[in-house]
Amino acid sequence: MRQKISPILLALLLFFSGSYILITNTLLSTLIFHPSSFIFHPLTLNAEPVSIPGMVTITASVREAPPAWAVLERHLMKTMEVSAQLFLDKFTYHGGTLREHGKIDDDYECFISWPLLYAIGGDEKFLDWGLREFNAITRQWTYQHRQSVYREFIRHYDALHLSEGYVGFQYFGLADPTIPENIDRSRRFAGFYLNEDPEVQNYDPEYRIIRSIATGSKGPSDHQGAGLAHASIYPIMKNIDPDWHNKPELRAEIQKIYDEVVVPCDIPANLAITGLVTHAYLLTGDEKYKKWVLEYVDAWMERIRENNGIIPDNIGRTGKIGEYRNGQWWGGLFGWNTRYGIEIMFKALITASECAHLISGDPKYLDLLRSQVDVLLNLAKKEHGNLVVPYRYGPEGWYDYRPFMPHILSHLWHASLDEKDWERIVRVRKGSKYGPRPYAYATSPAPGTPEEETWRPDGSIMDWNYVEDDIKQWNENRLNEKPHLQYLAGENPDWPENIMQAEFKMLCRNIERIKDPNYKHIWGSQTMIEQRAVFTNGLQQITMGAPHTSFNGGLLRAHVRYFDIDRARPGLPLDTSALVEKIEADRTVIHLVNLNVFETRNLIVQAGSYGEHEFTEVHFIEQSKDSEGKMVLSDKTVPVNKKYFAVELPPATTIKLEIGMKRFVNKPTYAFPWH
Repeated sequence: MRQKISPILLALLLFFSGSYILITNTLLSTLIFHPSSFIFHPLTLNAEPVSIPGMVTITASVREAPPAWAVLERHLMKTMEVSAQLFLDKFTYHGGTLREHGKIDDDYECFISWPLLYAIGGDEKFLDWGLREFNAITRQWTYQHRQSVYREFIRHYDALHLSEGYVGFQYFGLADPTIPENIDRSRRFAGFYLNEDPEVQNYDPEYRIIRSIATGSKGPSDHQGAGLAHASIYPIMKNIDPDWHNKPELRAEIQKIYDEVVVPCDIPANLAITGLVTHAYLLTGDEKYKKWVLEYVDAWMERIRENNGIIPDNIGRTGKIGEYRNGQWWGGLFGWNTRYGIEIMFKALITASECAHLISGDPKYLDLLRSQVDVLLNLAKKEHGNLVVPYRYGPEGWYDYRPFMPHILSHLWHASLDEKDWERIVRVRKGSKYGPRPYAYATSPAPGTPEEETWRPDGSIMDWNYVEDDIKQWNENRLNEKPHLQYLAGENPDWPENIMQAEFKMLCRNIERIKDPNYKHIWGSQTMIEQRAVFTNGLQQITMGAPHTSFNGGLLRAHVRYFDIDRARPGLPLDTSALVEKIEADRTVIHLVNLNVFETRNLIVQAGSYGEHEFTEVHFIEQSKDSEGKMVLSDKTVPVNKKYFAVELPPATTIKLEIGMKRFVNKPTYAFPWH
């Protein structure tokens, strides 16, 4: 039976500005179908309210109708409670084990965002569900599916896929850093790369290398199936027959060379491992993890200098560049000569530079990423009105020119907030004239035809303000960095509503897939993940000002995050919404809204994902009555000089906070303000 919409909700909607028209068709029809999404929540406490002596508290006083983005934000979060349950009903047995499977990293990826949604403010069940599924998938791959997991960690895997799968595990630190088994796991997982297990020597501290392209809980691998779409054996073997797979003798010869030249190398993709080790540092505070990350990143920065400013993509077991290729610096797995090499290398560079910068506070570590950005931009040229850079290097030099990927620049700027890094973004934006996207013709995991591998402009105008609303894979969230950057530049004012609408549309698309028993993805291993039920990319952008999380080992890089005082948990309180409106080197502007017209909400605002920053002062507008009873507005500035402060949001209030900040001045930690 169709239920009625709450009169309170209708009253709120009627007060909306012109932006209400943009959301009516999508939002209103959904509310009619599922009005419980917007029944205001009475406050039920799961724990004693937090009390922190001496905390600065700011009280909102302006009452006004909520903006459309604020309603959409909470509606998206609420709807995911339903979609997640549908997903679990379809794909899991009681206890959490999966009915269908992709690759091991794909199985984990299906639940990556669940603990993060809880940490943003989603229902507590997302944390419980996420933990159950991580445990269940780990059990299944331990005792089934080729027993690919040992001691709860993947036995052998290349760092690209290994680090993809564990991003969700790292998010548990944001959701609840006190879970004993996860603390134990974090120490054990990082310990596999600190050589703390005598049987697992993945790292060589003398030469500061990871000993193989594939590592894990069984140590470095000495054999991996040859795949020449993602690695080269040049110059050891040249002019390879393209039909080598079907010729047993040639295949055996190539496999032998591959195991000698490609497998026993450290490669840039291994830098993604820094995410796991940094996670252990944030969870425990143990300095040995910090030492390892900085030591390993320092080694790669030295190799860049040794190789004339270009990161080499294969390092031998004694630390020499091109050790098994007669000194040739290119050709390694996911390296400069391979399809998707730029994308894969740069994701690892993003992770490593962000992690080293975070735990050290030293901006020099951003040069790991910035130096390679400049390598490509210095080689840029104009083609058909587009600024294009080389994506590959081979025997004839640089080739395969395509538009630069903006998400790389977004991560660099979010980390540095340096004007010169913003100028790099502007240069690429001005040079982005015509589509399609860089890899538009090379979307298959298998090698395509030469025509599919070549980028060519199709005449479509590149619109950086446009929000993608048909993202296929979790990895493609990077495509929505452009419109977020434009909003922060003051040139895309509709972005907050558009990103929430886009993610709601994609959620509806996936709900239809979940309800369709015959849905199958063209790549079989992607069938389940292409029906994912939880989206957090837009939510982390809008609420915390964070760029999308690097797909390979990345950690959340938020400018602010929130804690619910009354329920003593992370995330925004019930019925509250947040928008980061401005980000500058010494200032952040956030807009907080209490959608509840009956109850007060109380929250803590923290400086950075891990309390790594410090607030200096907060400026806001206070509304009050003068002696004649008239409403007046006055400016107020309150000193803070701590890494967090509290905000009281009485019913139906809103507040904009201009917050002064000092960045990277505190030791980062997952610990909550009251821990």
